[in-house]
Amino acid sequence: KQWYQRRVAITAGRKQEAKLAKQEAYKKEQEALKLEKEENERIQRELEAQRQLEAKEKAEVEKKERQKQNKLIKSERKKLRENVKNCNYFATDGQNVVKSMENLDLLLLSLSLDDMKKLNESSKDTNNFTVKYRNILESHLTDQENKTKENLMKAKQSQEVHKEQTSNSDKFTTPDIALLVKAVKMFPPGTINRWCTIADYLNLHSTLCKTYESKDIISKVKKLQSKEGDDLKSKINKQAYENFEKSQKQRIDEVHHAGGLSSRDTMNTSLAEEVATNGVFKKKKTAWTSDEQKLLEDALKKFPQSIGAERWDNIADHVGSRNKKDCMRRYKDLVEQIKAKKAKQ
Repeated sequence: KQWYQRRVAITAGRKQEAKLAKQEAYKKEQEALKLEKEENERIQRELEAQRQLEAKEKAEVEKKERQKQNKLIKSERKKLRENVKNCNYFATDGQNVVKSMENLDLLLLSLSLDDMKKLNESSKDTNNFTVKYRNILESHLTDQENKTKENLMKAKQSQEVHKEQTSNSDKFTTPDIALLVKAVKMFPPGTINRWCTIADYLNLHSTLCKTYESKDIISKVKKLQSKEGDDLKSKINKQAYENFEKSQKQRIDEVHHAGGLSSRDTMNTSLAEEVATNGVFKKKKTAWTSDEQKLLEDALKKFPQSIGAERWDNIADHVGSRNKKDCMRRYKDLVEQIKAKKAKQ
């Protein structure tokens, strides 16, 4: 038993030593990793500082070089100006002197340092200097004139393109877009000269624009097929529905302004009809009373078309004694009666 206890104690001691050794190794490993990380960070900081220092030195060198270059250019410009001035700016009268001075100022801004040096070196020979200066000046003025013409041409072309795009985009109003959608369905792919035919159709039926071309039609159809086109179609459908509702509302308002329908007209539109079927009489419809008619007219004003799908449910609830279908049928009958009265007048 004592031997066994000693054996267990020795084993436990060895396990404890192994555990401590393992912990010590792990601790050393972590310390080594930490030192390595710190060393890498230090190296990176030194490299970054070195890079910034080199960039700063390079910027300083470039700055000194630019200053030196600008100083040389300024000196050469001054020399060239003096040389040209000594030749009276190569002008024959006072007006030419002013113009020549302006040309000289423009020329000095465009000449490089080497060109100015060559001109100044040739100033020793007046004839040679005169020929070189006039050639360079003539070439410079020609280049400036060509650049000006080119810029003007580009600006004009840009204005024309913008004007054409604006004109094309302004051509299509909402009614014309509705006509275009209809024409595309009327003349499907495979139609001979399809786009020209659609353009002719719009020019014939449009009340606002008569100058549509095939390229206008193709461009607009592509837009209609895009996401923007889907929005336009929805807008057209919504506007058509609103226009219809507005016209119907206007007709109902005309009834009110005219004093409403007569009691006879009101009763005759939905008189009770009895139909004999196998000897049994069955009521097909019941007549609208004057009170129901008044409630319907009030409801049409109270609940406009902007409410949406719930409009006729609200109107039926307001009338009380009629359902949604009866109110819609009655509304349609009123519109037809108004049309008939106008036709007789």
